[in-house]
Amino acid sequence: MFVFWWTTTLGSRLLIESFVYRTLEAEAKSVVSTLELSEGGLRLGNYKLNPAYETPVSGDYFVVQQGTQQLLSRSAWDQFFSLPEMVPGQQHKSRLQGVSGEPLLVWSGGFNREGHEFTISVAKNIAPIEYRLRVFQWFAAIIAALLLAASLGVQRWIVRGSVQKLDAIRQDMLKLEHGKAVSLSEDVPSEIAPLVTEFNRLLRRFDQRLRQSRNAVGNLAHSLKGPLNLLLRSAESDEIGPDERTSIAQNTEAIRRLIESELKRARLAGRGTVGQRFDIESEISALIGLLEQVYSEKAVDIRYNVGPEVELVHDRQDMLELIGNLLDNAVKWSRSVVLVNIRQANGILIEVEDDGPGCSPEELGRLTGRGVRLDENVAGHGLGLSIVKDIIETYEGRLDLAASTRLSGLKATVYLPAKSGHQRSH
Repeated sequence: MFVFWWTTTLGSRLLIESFVYRTLEAEAKSVVSTLELSEGGLRLGNYKLNPAYETPVSGDYFVVQQGTQQLLSRSAWDQFFSLPEMVPGQQHKSRLQGVSGEPLLVWSGGFNREGHEFTISVAKNIAPIEYRLRVFQWFAAIIAALLLAASLGVQRWIVRGSVQKLDAIRQDMLKLEHGKAVSLSEDVPSEIAPLVTEFNRLLRRFDQRLRQSRNAVGNLAHSLKGPLNLLLRSAESDEIGPDERTSIAQNTEAIRRLIESELKRARLAGRGTVGQRFDIESEISALIGLLEQVYSEKAVDIRYNVGPEVELVHDRQDMLELIGNLLDNAVKWSRSVVLVNIRQANGILIEVEDDGPGCSPEELGRLTGRGVRLDENVAGHGLGLSIVKDIIETYEGRLDLAASTRLSGLKATVYLPAKSGHQRSH
């Protein structure tokens, strides 16, 4: 508003001064038209000029100077002008003070008439104009102040309206705390909309992670229940024969495999924060190193290839569990080679294949059958596939199992769409 006021007043002053100078130039040409030549030089003719030139101290003055001769208007007799002589065509604009201290704008120019060169200066008192300019400056200052107050009021109204929407978020947070809501309203100002959207995405991830954990715990408890009951009954028996010992050993081994499966799953998931993104190159290298340690007794060559412009914008822990379980199955049943290929295909395509014994068509049909839930204690390629299927379902993806044409083992293909529910919320 200060810049607006300053430019407005400065512009008006420059505009008025420019108009006054143009008027003075026209008055000078009128004076030239009245001049007559005489034996003594120049004299004023009988042509009528502006009556203000005949009134003393009128505020309008002119001076014609040729050498030492000067012709002054009646109004300029009590004024003193020290003006330089100018050649024809030359012009000069200046600002002087009159004998009473009044501000004068002076236009001077050189002329030539019938071989006689002379200088004419025309002056005007602009004190009344400056008074009007000061009035205009105060008026502009008041307008600027009113505009400033109005803009501050509008900004306050906008900010208060935005903050009221933040109050709605606070209410949603309270509802979340008391279990009356499952997400925050996304009808929020655009400045914080990304924050609310990401918060809702993380809420959904926590909910899905909780369901996955409950499913894993339920599977583990269900799988341990049968072997433990058999162990209890065998322990209560008075006489333990060879068959009972064999049964105890088998059930104990089953329990050990289940516990190792869960520990392996925890190692594959790592300690990543929920919502952290998956860095393909570094994470796959770390997974391969971990599996080489777990299966150190096998010399398995794990090769991977990542296509151009492939980016897994999915949760890091989910991807670690998904790829880690696929690799774990492949390495466990492979003879010497495991291939991993990740590429773009209107989404993300993850292919893991091994040179192991593979599965029969009947087994593949059972593994990929709709609605089939694999138990964690099933030996073979079923180990970890229930975890993989749970994760893929949360991303609205697809899992296909088939025989590998390159390695003659099993080929697991995972497709994750480019716009899953998570990415839409993100």
